[in-house]
Order: sequence, then C-alpha cells, then structure tokens
Amino acid sequence: MIKQYRLLLLALLLIGCKKEPAIELEDFNLNSKVSTFVSDKNKYKTYTNYYQIKSEIIGADTVSDGELIGSEQPIRIDYKQQMFSYEDVIARFGDFEFNAINFATTVTGKLMVFNAVAGKISLKETQSFVQLFNDKYGKAAKTKGEFIKPFDIYTWQLKDRIIKYCVVSEDDSNALKVGTDKNQHTVKQGKKETYLKAFIYIIKKEYADQVIGQMSSGDLLYCD
Repeated sequence: MIKQYRLLLLALLLIGCKKEPAIELEDFNLNSKVSTFVSDKNKYKTYTNYYQIKSEIIGADTVSDGELIGSEQPIRIDYKQQMFSYEDVIARFGDFEFNAINFATTVTGKLMVFNAVAGKISLKETQSFVQLFNDKYGKAAKTKGEFIKPFDIYTWQLKDRIIKYCVVSEDDSNALKVGTDKNQHTVKQGKKETYLKAFIYIIKKEYADQVIGQMSSGDLLYCD
C-alpha cells in the first residue's frame, strides 16, 4: 500500500513538472495558425498584445506601409521577443536547440516567416548545423549581411519555402557586468564576453519579397 502511494505521488509530481514541449522545426508547417504559438492561455492580462512562453516575452505589433501619415495601411503583424532565457528550449531542429522565437503574419493571420534564435552557440555547433542542412537540402548559398558589422547568411531554396541561417557575432560590451572579490567585499568590473548568436528563418515562398530584407527591428531584421 505504501509503495503504491509513493508511485502515485511520484506520478503526480512528474505531471506537475511537465514542461511545455518545444516547437519542432523539421518539416515545419507553414500553414500553422497563430494560436499554435501564442493564444489566450499565455496572454498577459494586464498588458495588451503581450504573451509569455516559458520565460520568453513576445510582443505583437502591427506594421504599416509607411506611406503618408494618417493614410498608412497595415501590411503585416510582427510577433517579436522582448526577452528570453538561455535556459529555455522553445524550438528545436533535431538535436539543435533554440531559446526564443519570432514570427510575422499577414493582417489576416497567415504565417509569412517563422524564426528561432539560439542565444549563445559555438562555432563548431553552427558548422554542424550547416552541414546537417547541406546533407538534407543540398549545399547552401553563402552570402554576407550587415547590421553594425557583417554576418554570414546560409540560404536553402526548397519547393515551398526558403530557409535562412544567420550567424552573428555578439558581445556584451554594452552590458554592465559586476563581480565581487573572494571576501565578497569589492564590486568590480566582470570580464566581457564575445559569443555567437544564430537565427533560423523559415519563409513561405509566396511572401519572400515581403519578408527578406524588409524587416527593420528585433531578431527579424537579420532575415536578409
């Protein structure tokens, strides 16, 4: 009887600790609805158009065409991460994990592009990821993009989609890093860190001209 009780308690604990599953990017469905990723269940009740997935905060923003003030026309809706945790796994492709997502839809809710972000990744991991895609989809076209500094772009053209993988060198030179000495007395400047950040973009081909090179903010701007 005691053994059965312990097993039941363990089962309840496992159910209680069950994490939201990661979004699978392999064979990703570009006809997915917005509610597949964000819905009323993870919407902030006190902030309009904000959602939370695990530790990631996503804001929804309607983008206009930038014509004359007062006569702008909405052209898409961007769902962009405002903050995330390196510890979270929001999406994955095979064994490769991503910590945050962003995406854009038409004003009627049709998915245009889906993006996943690996917040900190090694050069070896990026090379392995590119090789995985080359084996699966054929050799990528490699180009350079630039935002503040140059970054590598790998592009695969498929029948119904374009996949881009962008590898950006980042540093935390603008972040305040502090530490303490061994006696926990003196606060001092911590060592700044340079690292790689990787972005995968899965673009529905019919919207490529409206997406590639057309994003101007957040993680979506590297889709070039």
